[in-house]
This record gives sequence, C-alpha cells and structure tokens, in this order.
Amino acid sequence: MSEVEASLREIKEELKEIRLLYKELVEKLIPLEEPLSDEKEAIESSDEIVSENELIKSLD
Repeated sequence: MSEVEASLREIKEELKEIRLLYKELVEKLIPLEEPLSDEKEAIESSDEIVSENELIKSLD
C-alpha cells in the first residue's frame, strides 16, 4: 500500500469520526420536538397554490 493510499484511508476515518461528533453535537443543541396538533394539521393539509398575479394583487 502506498503512502498516499494510507493517508487517504486515515483522512476518511477521521472524517467519519468528525461527522459522528457533529451529529451528536447537533442532536444536543437542537432537540427534536413533536409538533402540536394544530401544527400537525398544518403540515398534513394541502395548500392551494396562487398565481403570481394574485400574489401581486394582494400585496398592493
């Protein structure tokens, strides 16, 4: 095995470790919360798409 291949494998392993550490950090900083019932309803409901003209009219 060449020195370059060994270095690349080492870098790959270190990147895996960094990703795992980052994932753990994010999970600690941003806890996952269940949405409230009205939030669930808003997420699951389908919204009507308006045209650009309708949007401009409502902003005037």
